[in-house]
Amino acid sequence: MDQKEKILSAGLDLFSTRSYHQTGIREITKVVGMPTGSFHYYFKNKEDFSVEVLNHFFKTEILPSFSIINNDATLNPKQKIIAYFSSRIERYNTLSSPNEMWSCIMGNLGQDVAAQSEIIAAQLQKLTTEHLVKGLEKLIEHGQKDGSVKSPIAPKVLAPMIFNAYEGSLIQRKIERSDEALQLFLNFLDCLL
Repeated sequence: MDQKEKILSAGLDLFSTRSYHQTGIREITKVVGMPTGSFHYYFKNKEDFSVEVLNHFFKTEILPSFSIINNDATLNPKQKIIAYFSSRIERYNTLSSPNEMWSCIMGNLGQDVAAQSEIIAAQLQKLTTEHLVKGLEKLIEHGQKDGSVKSPIAPKVLAPMIFNAYEGSLIQRKIERSDEALQLFLNFLDCLL
């Protein structure tokens, strides 16, 4: 792993457990053991860094996870959707501790800075729409055709609704410091589909 990858991984970890405003450049560089000034060799500013961390998150976690589940021929489309969200939730539960609640970086950055940063908001929208929501739409459409997805709701409506419910359950999890909201989401998802 090269230095830039180490910085991006550190940023992903930090932005997944605390807010954008709680995470300083000095803290990021301290985690990877490099001088603070070296940060600007790789990134123009913290906003640019955040966009690259989002891209890193999709490249290293979201796309591989979605691809593995999507290509599993033993699962029908409904099972693939549930398996994808179950795998993300399991990851956050595994990484979390009583003192540190892991959550989705997209939700964290969306809440913290999307209203102030057009660049971050645009990247969040692009990644969410082009990858997650479009992927969910296709699975829902296939599931409605093969009968595994019973919901009559149009895939273009249902896919973002599912994603928004997922992100909302992650926020509620942080508030309650409990995994109950995530379990409710999975139960809701099973009934909804």
